[in-house]
Amino acid sequence: MPVGRGVFQGFSINNNSLSMALIELGLLRNGTQLRQRFWFRVYYSASASLLDEYSFDSEPNAETKITAESYAPGDILFVSRKRTLFPQVVRVFHSLNWRFAREIRFFEAVEKYGFSHSINAFCIMVHIFSSAGMLKEVHDLLREVVCYYQEVNYDAFELCPTLLESSVAEISVSVFEVLMTVFVSLSMLEHAVDVFVQAKSIGLEPNVRACNFLLKFLVERNKVEFVKSLFDEMKNYGPRPNVWSYSILMNSYCKGDIGKADTDISHAAEILKEMERCGVQPTAVTYGTYIHGICRVGDVESGLKFLRNLRERNQPLNSHCYNAIIHGFCHKGKLDEAVEVFEEMERCGVSPDAHSYSILIHGFCKKGDVAKGISLLEEMVLHNIRPSLVSYSSLLGGLCLIGQMEAALELFHKLEALAYNPDQTAYNILINGYCKHGDFDSVHRFWIKMIRNNFVPDVYNYTCLVHAYCLMGCLEKALEHFQLMLDEGILPNTVTCTVIVDAYCRKGYIDEAFRLLDEMQEQGIIPNLFTFNAIINGLCKERKAERAWELFPLMLRRGLVPDAVIYSTLIDGFVNQSNLKEAFKLYARMSKSGIAPNKVTCTSLISGLCDVNRINEAMNLFKEMKAKHLIADAICYTAIIAGFCKIGYMEKARALFTEMVQNGLLPDVVTYTCLVDGYCKSGRLDLARQWFDEMTRQKANPNEVTYTALITAYCRLGEQDKAHLVYKEMKKAGVLPDDVTFSVLGLDDGGAMGVRQPRE
Repeated sequence: MPVGRGVFQGFSINNNSLSMALIELGLLRNGTQLRQRFWFRVYYSASASLLDEYSFDSEPNAETKITAESYAPGDILFVSRKRTLFPQVVRVFHSLNWRFAREIRFFEAVEKYGFSHSINAFCIMVHIFSSAGMLKEVHDLLREVVCYYQEVNYDAFELCPTLLESSVAEISVSVFEVLMTVFVSLSMLEHAVDVFVQAKSIGLEPNVRACNFLLKFLVERNKVEFVKSLFDEMKNYGPRPNVWSYSILMNSYCKGDIGKADTDISHAAEILKEMERCGVQPTAVTYGTYIHGICRVGDVESGLKFLRNLRERNQPLNSHCYNAIIHGFCHKGKLDEAVEVFEEMERCGVSPDAHSYSILIHGFCKKGDVAKGISLLEEMVLHNIRPSLVSYSSLLGGLCLIGQMEAALELFHKLEALAYNPDQTAYNILINGYCKHGDFDSVHRFWIKMIRNNFVPDVYNYTCLVHAYCLMGCLEKALEHFQLMLDEGILPNTVTCTVIVDAYCRKGYIDEAFRLLDEMQEQGIIPNLFTFNAIINGLCKERKAERAWELFPLMLRRGLVPDAVIYSTLIDGFVNQSNLKEAFKLYARMSKSGIAPNKVTCTSLISGLCDVNRINEAMNLFKEMKAKHLIADAICYTAIIAGFCKIGYMEKARALFTEMVQNGLLPDVVTYTCLVDGYCKSGRLDLARQWFDEMTRQKANPNEVTYTALITAYCRLGEQDKAHLVYKEMKKAGVLPDDVTFSVLGLDDGGAMGVRQPRE
């Protein structure tokens, strides 16, 4: 037989190191003659004949039972022949038979032979299979060992050095690569990085595929520092990153949620430039990832411009690239632009896929245009694209949104008939739909159906139910189901608890809300800004803005930075308590903290200023709003109009009214009543009557305040007949007079004209 072949054919083993390791581990008796004999056989013939000469099953006698620790250098070593794992290792070495390796698991081996002996034997088998290129077997062995380390809480960082010490062959980079993948598959990412470092430290270079595998999982687990370090190491010392390496790194910068700061598009752009410098051609996946990143920061228009530039340069594009733009426009509610890109995609020879259609269907259904969603679904079928369950779920959600619960139920049954097997998401959509429409009988029926189909009600289901009862004012029912949820062992989340906290506050049960807040934190449920806003809003309604202000330090300790909504709620609370000093202190603090005030904030302050006749300051703040591109709404305009009317500046009030209408804002009964009352107090009853008639024509029906303003003005001028005519109009319109009206007309209970209805 040729030298170095036989059982070694097909893989490379350092025979010298192998024989020495086998001797040291007790597979051969020590001694010069035996060493030479073994070397000769390994080197010139099949090793099986030699290894079969020795029996490993016989019991040791007193003469041969000498431990390795008892010999001195130069002594002949008689190794114990007690039963060990190594006969199994020899059989694996002879045959490369996986069945022999599986005769005992690592957990069992440790229990029977001890950890040290077992780890050595398994490491030898790892190297044997690795040298033969049998990497699946290497993976299974290493995974079993790593799982043991986890189970008994051993330091898995020591496994790599152990493999090196136990090497009976030339050290193979494959062992390191497989160990990296094992650690990654078990989410032990720091250990995987450590394997890469140790391999590099002894001059081995894992292949780029293994490094990309590690990179991918580091990105998915958001291990930003590890990603950067590993990528820099690859660039500087190898293996050189390929297009997939760059694409993975690109994803790390572009994977943030829409509108969130963790999308770093500037770094993503640098990746593209670096690829160009290094001569690495981006793929459609790379470009698609970058376009998704652009859209996630909200700049969909720039994403579309970039895509069109790629097309002009004949760069690779696929549906993934176009889908990013379509999704970006749908997220912004710009469905017409989304459809335009969809059609452009088809014209440019890129076929829409199921995801393209699903994005559009979801966009239209979210807007309540279910008919368009159904049309797109039918178009999918015509193009032989099978609609996914996601597409149908969007339709279910759209039907529930517009109150078409019967149609939603029919579609659900159709899914069952088409063997789509509705998932828990589909059940959740219907349960949530029934909750929103207060159909608790259907909720119960569907709840039972879901359980019968082996879906367990989750925190989302209970939260929908609790929220529905809270919206209906049925706090007791909500608390009953909240308790049931706890009894079922389902831990509520922040949303569930916030719903209850908000319901308590709306009922004025502030102490109960605080008690639940404490219980949340004891259970590790972290309150968010919505939770605190619910309590702050409740306290402000109870005219306890000072106590609400005391929550700010608690929020900051929790790492929660109050946003514009929180500030606006508290500012409005102080305004309603006529404490403009504290309100403006908060406004200044808000600006100093870099939080831009919204129109709600400004409207509250403007209203407060107008209430105390500080109209000039109110107008200055109104102009400041415009300068900050905050578009005033009808409430803001009405507040200033009321302020001018209150001090008799009717021309300015009318000018603001005209501006309001020109800006497309519809005046309501309050706006008109301010003008009617203002002209009445200014003695311009002719103009007051004109505004009264105008509001009637515009179907802004006058209320008791409007009628009383006119009646009061006529009575003040001694025109009792006109006052009673207005009173008759009031009765005819079905508006009930109040005590002020009767007092002005000089009517007592029962009324001189028999018009007043008895009050309970």
